[in-house]
Amino acid sequence: MAGLIQVAVCTANMPRTIRTLVEVFGFSSAGGRPRWGEVAARLQELPSGDDTSVMLWWMLGRQEFVHIELFHHIIPPQRPRPAGWRPSDLGWVRYGIAVSDFDAVLERLSAAGESTLTDPVIVDGARRVCFQESGSDVIVEIIEETEQTAVPGVRPGPAVSYAAVSVSDLEVARRQIREVFGFAEIASDALHCPEHEALWGLEGARRTCAVFQAGDVLLEVMEYETPEPKAPDPDAPLSDQGFMNVAMGYRDRDELLSAREASERLGIRSTAGMPAVSGGFYLRLVDDLSVEMLLVPEQFASSYGFEPQELAPPGSPFART
Repeated sequence: MAGLIQVAVCTANMPRTIRTLVEVFGFSSAGGRPRWGEVAARLQELPSGDDTSVMLWWMLGRQEFVHIELFHHIIPPQRPRPAGWRPSDLGWVRYGIAVSDFDAVLERLSAAGESTLTDPVIVDGARRVCFQESGSDVIVEIIEETEQTAVPGVRPGPAVSYAAVSVSDLEVARRQIREVFGFAEIASDALHCPEHEALWGLEGARRTCAVFQAGDVLLEVMEYETPEPKAPDPDAPLSDQGFMNVAMGYRDRDELLSAREASERLGIRSTAGMPAVSGGFYLRLVDDLSVEMLLVPEQFASSYGFEPQELAPPGSPFART
């Protein structure tokens, strides 16, 4: 069964974004690597061909098969997020991190030079607040866990709680999510009510919403009436700063093949062929929305950033102190 296993963002300052995730939230490094050449360009549909050059890094919380993937593209050069962007505009717009030490996280966030967008609010007895991470310019919601809402995991640390996307047609998105990924829809207010739009600067926004249980992470899909969402530049590459996409993860190749066949029946475009053993391809859903389809058998977990690795060996001058 598929699950939402990856939040991928493009950051203009990878060391700063890594430091925030490690020192503020307690994520662990899962290593990184450079990517280059025609294969990388074809997967992400970049215009740079064989000259493509990109660095990526993975950050792990407590979940076994969920991580955050960071990109910084050198060729094509990363462009800043367009001026005037709002979290109602079409595309991936924000994600949530669940923490057990809410007060300590906010103290460390302030010490790191990051500011929250509002004061915290209480939702079902627990606090929430958002900030716009400086390197990626992505809105991140910090969610206080309670005994009843704690996300299970296999190691200490925070958890990726949800990913949210703005679409132009909620019914089309619903059909694609159900038929391609097989996710079950849950209550539309499972994450947020309309008044919570103020947390990310959209007080008074009118929208409809659907929420899906996507494995260990929730998927929130919004269709905004007001403010009227802007469509992204159709020529904008995935390498631009911001929330690139999410990945749906599979352990079994036959399940991934079934999902691909379902996407083809719906006329959804893909960027590459089926992987033979491991790897992936990108789908383009409603509004040309990017979603990676990733095959990771358990024996390849380390190769795809799902096992922690030290940022530097103990005793190294580069090790954390």
